[in-house]
Amino acid sequence: MSIRFSTFLTRSTVGRSALLTTVLLFLYGCSGSSDGGAQTPVPDNGVTATSLTATHRSGQTFLIWPESADASGYHIYRHTAPINDNTLPDATRLTGKWGSLGTDTSVNRYGSDNGPGNFVIQDLGTPLSSNTGLFVYTIPAGGQGSYYYAVTRIVNGDEQTIEPGDSTTSAVNESQGTPQPVLVESINAGKGRIYLQYRDYDNWNPTLNGYAYEFAVTLPFNYNPAQSYPLQLVLHAFQEPYPFLESSEFDWEIIQLRPHDPGPVEGTVHSWWYGYASDHNFEATSLAPSQGTVTNFTEQRVLDAVRFVQSSSEFNTNNQLTHIVGNSMGASGAVSLGLRYPNVFSGVYASQPMMNYASSPTFQENFEKIWGVQGSNLPIVNAGADAGTISRFSQGQGDETGVWDWMNHLQQIERRSSDDFAYLMIDHGKLDETIDWQTQGQPLVSTLTNAKAGFSANAFGDAAHIWLAFGAVVKPMFGLGFDTLAPWRYPLSLSYPAIHNASGSSSVSPGPTGDDSYNTTIEWATPAHAFGDSIVDTASQWTITLRSTEADQTADITPRRTQSFNPSAGQQCSWSATRIDNGQTTNGTATVAGNGLITITNSPIYSGSGTRLAINC
Repeated sequence: MSIRFSTFLTRSTVGRSALLTTVLLFLYGCSGSSDGGAQTPVPDNGVTATSLTATHRSGQTFLIWPESADASGYHIYRHTAPINDNTLPDATRLTGKWGSLGTDTSVNRYGSDNGPGNFVIQDLGTPLSSNTGLFVYTIPAGGQGSYYYAVTRIVNGDEQTIEPGDSTTSAVNESQGTPQPVLVESINAGKGRIYLQYRDYDNWNPTLNGYAYEFAVTLPFNYNPAQSYPLQLVLHAFQEPYPFLESSEFDWEIIQLRPHDPGPVEGTVHSWWYGYASDHNFEATSLAPSQGTVTNFTEQRVLDAVRFVQSSSEFNTNNQLTHIVGNSMGASGAVSLGLRYPNVFSGVYASQPMMNYASSPTFQENFEKIWGVQGSNLPIVNAGADAGTISRFSQGQGDETGVWDWMNHLQQIERRSSDDFAYLMIDHGKLDETIDWQTQGQPLVSTLTNAKAGFSANAFGDAAHIWLAFGAVVKPMFGLGFDTLAPWRYPLSLSYPAIHNASGSSSVSPGPTGDDSYNTTIEWATPAHAFGDSIVDTASQWTITLRSTEADQTADITPRRTQSFNPSAGQQCSWSATRIDNGQTTNGTATVAGNGLITITNSPIYSGSGTRLAINC
């Protein structure tokens, strides 16, 4: 295992080598203990409010006020008329659901050490002082207009009357819009940045990790705003913060996005990149949630960060080339997002991911804290602009699903075999006892094979829980970013072959020892890897050029993520596999399965010039 890790270090040293060790430890580090400490307090030298002040920005209103030494909490009110003691009963209390706000609302309790310890409310502004209160209100649909605000204090358990300065004296003109994150740090002429995204308090559960979250964006060292770049979402591992870098690592010519998922280092628990109980007050009880729903809060904010980078004039991204990388907990999140949002992510590289959260013993206490015990199997809510077809698994919908079933990817991959997935590249180690091989990695290949999902994978016999260095990436099509390879070059709009039962791959039921490899010696022609004609994807035909990088092989081929090719269940189609160097052709017929997929079994895949496989329906 040390050889494999060292090889990655050697090949990756293409500039900025001083960052490599830090990046590998923090970005691709394995689960386990961390030397990270609590958030470093920020002195009270920031912005201090002298009265309640309201500022509207991109669909959100930011309220700050001076805190009182004798107050134990605060309530916020909103009204169409000026708010005083007489009009207060007619105003809307915005803090009703979760109770009064605390006295540390300007302190970023769940932030990493990379960002400021207190919140910032305008781009590159001064952090708020610790004796300044903060509340951010997201304008709901139909809620635009002119509004007044007021803050009341809780003293000795009683809500006080409104004092001078506790209410806004002029109306705030508010509009609904897409909230934009606040830029809080910028280094190296903006090539390294940290943002804060403030979530919709009304539709959030702020009692676990608050409702404001950091993410970092880094640009290539030679960033040219006239050029578009791939976007790489990088998810960190357990107990490891994202690294704040001066530019994208290893001199990769990509834009990197790194969100933060607070965990034990910040005195809380990770969400494992999905979400947590919707209506459970985590601050009021240490008990696990036992009723209500589990909402994909984390997925929503991560996807919103992706969409921000993709759409912002600050960055020039090629949105066809968006992919995910992660190790351990980060790999687990990468697989989750790749399975659920194939309209966003072209592909996934996951080193040692969780595939069935219920069957892995290591992190059960963490999972039960946010999702409830397995016996409860609380229903999920998949919300957000990109939820699309997976909203059907939400509570009250046609395919309502419990959270423990939803987080069983092995079950859901087969259940959702007719859905599109991002192309999956997954490595596991057979000696892994953190995300254990027996329940997570061993059943993976047979599951992907049964579902006709597109993937490449390795299972290393000598690997424990460690970063596995892009082993499963088929580099000519997908790239890594160093040597002559582009950093990521498989477009979202290009379909791909799901390859199964290849004669050059290992058994779909791998044993407990030795190395196993799947689909890593088969490649296909793409515009960026044009050794032959690229994929043709029309309503009636799908053709692809495949070749083996070793000896001739046979394999089952299923077209996936097709753009136009969509034959009907039960339809009979003809196919041909032609050896390109001599014209030798194998022909046959195949019937479209009930889930709309068609599989060509035992197709020859030749070495050298390769095979042109054509399916006509």
